Amino acid sequence: MLIRRLSFLLILAAPLLAQFSNNTVTVTASQNATAQPDEAVFSVTVGAGVDKSLDDAVAAVSGLGITAANLVAVNAASAWFNVPLGAPVPPGSSNLAWTFQLTVPFSKLKDITAALTSLEKSIPQNNSGLSLSFALSGTRVSAQQAPACNLATLVSQARAQAQQIASAAGFSAHAIVGLTSFTPSGCSLTVRFALGAMFGQPGPNSITITATRTNAIQPDQVLIGLSVQSGTAAGLDDVTSALTGAGIAGTSFTGVYTTTIYPSSGLQAPQTKLVWSFTLTAPLAKLSATLTQILAAQQAISAKNSGLTLTFYVEGTQVSPQLRQSQPCSQTALLADAQAQATQVAAAAGVSVGSILSMAEGGSGGLGLAPVPTAAYRFGDFTGVITSGGLGYASFVTPSVLTTPPPTCSLTVQFQLL
Repeated sequence: MLIRRLSFLLILAAPLLAQFSNNTVTVTASQNATAQPDEAVFSVTVGAGVDKSLDDAVAAVSGLGITAANLVAVNAASAWFNVPLGAPVPPGSSNLAWTFQLTVPFSKLKDITAALTSLEKSIPQNNSGLSLSFALSGTRVSAQQAPACNLATLVSQARAQAQQIASAAGFSAHAIVGLTSFTPSGCSLTVRFALGAMFGQPGPNSITITATRTNAIQPDQVLIGLSVQSGTAAGLDDVTSALTGAGIAGTSFTGVYTTTIYPSSGLQAPQTKLVWSFTLTAPLAKLSATLTQILAAQQAISAKNSGLTLTFYVEGTQVSPQLRQSQPCSQTALLADAQAQATQVAAAAGVSVGSILSMAEGGSGGLGLAPVPTAAYRFGDFTGVITSGGLGYASFVTPSVLTTPPPTCSLTVQFQLL
């Protein structure tokens, strides 16, 4: 009878995020804390030839307080537009775009906008071969302005909610026997209460905290996508031989698909081609030299009239496995964060923290490799259609740059609750 009664109450309480288990009732209280944005986020892009480096781009905008640490993306794509089928791609048809993120308080919004506008006009005038563009990409709440969770209020809300559910079954929510909080928590707290003295005190009583930090490692590699267009009779060995023969080594094959080119004039028959996709990883410090080599290979492959055409683009930046291993997540810092938060949460609940009962490591990319950005069109078996913009000319769309979120480290710690 008691089990049936509790089961019935559990169904009724589901919308309240509560449940009965092990002679306890568990509820989750949350607050919707909002704050007014107080910072503006600018996207600042420096355009440059492939002969320019990150240092050159940073030097152009250093007066704004931008450093290499502000780099969020780098993009480069060879020109595919208005090139006759099978003809060499003209030299100088590629450029780099170094994009930085600049965050400023609203009080400096006008000054920064004026400085960026002035710099946008002056940079092309000094014959540096650089250009600048910018946009106000959004707003955000600063760490100083971010609302703090009222833990005491959350505990009170949880107790009131637990008492309401327990009293419906003829019980009372008594001592706190469990607490769970996550960082960042989003202002929520899960609390477990004992269902009265008649059931005894379940154990072990514990508080569980998940501490999270972003492992802010500056990317040191660039992922470059290579595409080789060939006739349908070509094989993978033909394409890879052409790449290595042109001086491009260390590529990874990622896929191949068929594309059909339909000339809009109607004077030529549609042509079916294969597009072979590869990736190449290059050190960020050697990006200029790598792209210069690819441009040379692009011309060499086209000049052979082998029916192959090479194009490329920069997919994004990433942290190398070697650098990630040399700068691992600080477990000491995560444990200190967990202990500090556990003490704060426990104090709000009127209890205290004891010894560590267990620890579990987690995170996104914390100890392994960063997720590798991959062009979406490579997945699956399908046929692409390319319509020419003129007699014997093909138009291609440059793939967008994909970014990899910074890796996070997390540590879940369970403490004895006293």
